[in-house]
Formats: sequence, C-alpha cells, structure tokens
Amino acid sequence: MSGGQKIGLGIGAVVLLVIFASCVGNSDKPSSSSSSSSSTATKTRTAGATPTGAIVPSTSVMPTGEVAAPAGSSVRDGKFEFKVLGVERGATSKDGGFGTTDTAKGEYFTVKLQVTNIGDEPRTLFASNQKLIINGKTYEATSHITDDGWKEDINPGLGSTTTATFDIPPGAVPTAIECHDSAFSGGALLAL
Repeated sequence: MSGGQKIGLGIGAVVLLVIFASCVGNSDKPSSSSSSSSSTATKTRTAGATPTGAIVPSTSVMPTGEVAAPAGSSVRDGKFEFKVLGVERGATSKDGGFGTTDTAKGEYFTVKLQVTNIGDEPRTLFASNQKLIINGKTYEATSHITDDGWKEDINPGLGSTTTATFDIPPGAVPTAIECHDSAFSGGALLAL
C-alpha cells in the first residue's frame, strides 16, 4: 500500500469518526407520543384515512411488542417531533434528480411528514433515516431519490414538511413509520 493510500484511508477514518460522533451526540431518545412523476396512477390519502379495499390491522401493536402512536398524533425522537400528514402510493418511477428517472422494484410508497425541531440548536433531518413497517418487517427509505426535503436543516422552534419514499412490494399495506432523529437514535413508532 502506497503512502498516498495510507493517508487517504486515515483521512477517511477520521471523517467517519466525526460523522459517527455527531450522530451519536444528536440521538437523545426521549420518544413519547404526544412532486414527483409516476408512470402509473398514483393514489393519495390523508393520514388516518383508510384506502378503499385496504386490509387494516385491528391493532397498532408491532410484532416487537411496541405500541405505535395513533395515526394523526405526534411522536418525538431526540430533538424532533414528527407527524404524518399523508401518504401516496402506486408510482413505479420517480424523478431521480439530475435528469434521471428511478424505477421501483415493487412500487413507491411516500410518507409526507411535518417535522419540528424541539431542541435549542439547528438540526439536520435526513429522510433516509426513517423506516417503514409492513407485517413486522422494516423497510429502508430510498435515499437516492431526491424528493424535496430529503435533507432538511431546521432551526430551533421551526418545522418543515418533508417526504420519505420507500420501495415496497406491490399492494403491501404499511402499518407504521419508525421516525428517527438520526441514524443511531432509537426511533418512535407512528401508525399510518
């Protein structure tokens, strides 16, 4: 290994440590309840509304035993408060930014969130840190899709509307979203 490669690896390790330290420092976990294009028809609904023909679980208890806050309520994780404003499903392709189009392996499911910074200093929210729960399985957000709000800097006391998009099996019925202050925070469950 050349000297340049060793220096590059050392710098990369330092950068990763700084990122990790900033995320861990931001992951206080007092969680408590409290325009894209598509190649297929898109169905939109408001949070708490039930789409026609959907199978709705009779309880918001997750397989882990955790109870999701009711749809329409707010949850807190770290220094952010989250509320679901609505969901959209059915798109099989979305604008990927830079003139590209991303195609879903299944179908895209987008959750529109109101996120408020309840802390005392500016915070950065990454939509890609949010998780979707379907039949007890966790789905990662599709971070390469550049919807408005995939990364938001939010000042104390202010809120922002953002979206998190997930690639899910066609027809799957998500039961909850796990909202995260950072990649390493514990998360808070919110029923859809």
